[in-house]
Amino acid sequence: MKSGYRLVIVDTAGVLVSEFQLTENALAQPEAFVAALRQAVEDVEEEES
Repeated sequence: MKSGYRLVIVDTAGVLVSEFQLTENALAQPEAFVAALRQAVEDVEEEES
C-alpha cells in the first residue's frame, strides 16, 4: 500500500459515497483535490434530489 492518506465519505446512513487515496504528491495539488471533492459532493446532492 502506498503511503499517504485515505479519505472516505459516507452519507448519514453510513453508506460509502466516495473514497479518495491521497498521496503527498496529490496533497501538493490542493486545487485538483478540492475540485474532485466538490464534484463528489455535487454528485451525491443530485442523487438525493
